Amino acid sequence: MAYVKNFFILVGLFLISQVGMFAFQIAKAISLNVGEAHMSMLVSICLILIVIGNIWLLILLGKKLGFVTFKLDFFKRKNVWIILGGYLLARVIAIGGTLLLNSQGSESTANDALIQVIFTGENPLLIILLIGVAAPIMEEIVFRGGIIGFWLEKFPIAAIAVSSILFGLVHGPTNLISFLIYGLMGLILSLAYYKTKRIEVSMSIHFLNNILAAIVLAFGIG
Repeated sequence: MAYVKNFFILVGLFLISQVGMFAFQIAKAISLNVGEAHMSMLVSICLILIVIGNIWLLILLGKKLGFVTFKLDFFKRKNVWIILGGYLLARVIAIGGTLLLNSQGSESTANDALIQVIFTGENPLLIILLIGVAAPIMEEIVFRGGIIGFWLEKFPIAAIAVSSILFGLVHGPTNLISFLIYGLMGLILSLAYYKTKRIEVSMSIHFLNNILAAIVLAFGIG
């Protein structure tokens, strides 16, 4: 019975984690409907505040549920090597997967293409906050902390598999290659979290993977 209860708690955490992005999508749609290609500064500031509040709420809930702790003692040599190794492996998967997609006539995954379309030209701080900061924090709380450290804590192999598969699916794959890109990245993050029992480690890998892309998109580099 506890697993059913915890499952619904996990679903609630996931829904809460989507509030910031949902608010962005609504604001973007309204902006386009009134003939404005980009959102106003006031709207962007409001969204930034919403996203910050969204992050704070999810961290608070994760702490109350017992699987989120933010302490600097995670920054040990072993964990640093895991973070760097996980990041490099994630980049190999992303680059290799993109090359395979290119060979089939696609420039990128559908998820990346959508992000490029909806975020280009918007407030740089909002882009960096949503993609480079909020996504790594909130996705790790849900998919690593929530699934591996809370819901299926007593079944680590199943938890890692479920976490990786759901992480792949939630990124909207349109073919096997795009699913494998995100699914394998999810596997790296899941193993890093399970191995260290520190969500800060998987968050750090996720942050390194996202932040450069967020900066490039925010400032139109390249």
